Amino acid sequence: MHSNSDIFYVWTATDQSGRGTCGVTGGSERASVLLREALGSLTPGAVGNVRVAYLDRHARRPSYVYVRTVLRLRYVGDAAAIVLGD
Repeated sequence: MHSNSDIFYVWTATDQSGRGTCGVTGGSERASVLLREALGSLTPGAVGNVRVAYLDRHARRPSYVYVRTVLRLRYVGDAAAIVLGD
């Protein structure tokens, strides 16, 4: 298994033109803030998500293992709307 110190929050935001940004942080609230900021810099219709991941330190090449998506947002112009489901 993994310890809490190995848990990360990975955020990704992209728009229809393929522009986007992503990042990794240790806190869920910080990931949410960074995702909202990233969406605000893209065109309306941009989408983003925050996923929980942990670092698999035992893999030959350490990599992130994604556990679940905890937040999905769509930028609708003046704000980000929460998206439930796909």
